[in-house]
Amino acid sequence: MTDPSATAEQPQEILHVDLGMSIGVAATISIVSIVLVAGSTYAVVKGTLSAGMTRLLAVVALLSLVAMAYGLIELALAVVATTAERRRRAREVTERRQGDRARKPKL
Repeated sequence: MTDPSATAEQPQEILHVDLGMSIGVAATISIVSIVLVAGSTYAVVKGTLSAGMTRLLAVVALLSLVAMAYGLIELALAVVATTAERRRRAREVTERRQGDRARKPKL
């Protein structure tokens, strides 16, 4: 037959999960990129610079636009990861409670 001790719940090993970029770093990338896009676009549209400088600023604007999109996506993922981590920690605390404060099984 089966060994009753084999069916007992084994302690779960807590694995480290890489949560990706932090909210602060992602926000910084986004803000710097927004400033670069706005500044270089304004300089290109104004048109008072030489042709070479205008082309250079146009390239900077495009690259900053890509960096801004990347930063905003990473910011959204960082917020989701932070929320998931908070929920996981709250669940661990709830499961550790003993006595009257212990989690009641659903019937």
